[in-house]
Amino acid sequence: GGGGGGGLWAPSSPGGPVPDNPGMPGPPSTTLRGVDDVARSLLRAWWDQVWHAGELDAVDDLLTDPFVRHTSAGSETISRAAYKAKLATSQRLLYRPTTTIDDEVVAGDRIWARSTSEGLNLDTERVTTITWLTVHRVEGDRFAEAWIAALTGVRWDR
Repeated sequence: GGGGGGGLWAPSSPGGPVPDNPGMPGPPSTTLRGVDDVARSLLRAWWDQVWHAGELDAVDDLLTDPFVRHTSAGSETISRAAYKAKLATSQRLLYRPTTTIDDEVVAGDRIWARSTSEGLNLDTERVTTITWLTVHRVEGDRFAEAWIAALTGVRWDR
């Protein structure tokens, strides 16, 4: 997804229980069966279909309605239709990128990922690189919520 840069979250007690706090994503202490494959498939479809191919209608199959997103600009609950309009604008700044998922971990109902995108900024006609740190929460067979930090001009894949 889109969004601006932001800070990173780290648990205060590594390996210990994480409180149930919707504002701070933390890996739950139990793993849900089947979520692993669904989460990984959704993440790949997000980058391949929505971003690389520019298929905004794929959002209907990938996200719940409404969808909750947390970025450096704040938190919002947004309809799929409104999010598609927002993505269309964002895709001018990162047009048809190639995205590499550099790291990913599925914990409970969440997939944590570090990804690198490289695509064309249509406004400047220059190549843009963004490193993403994302956490997506899976509900059923869709993403229901995301925490997104986008670091423009940063490459952590090398």
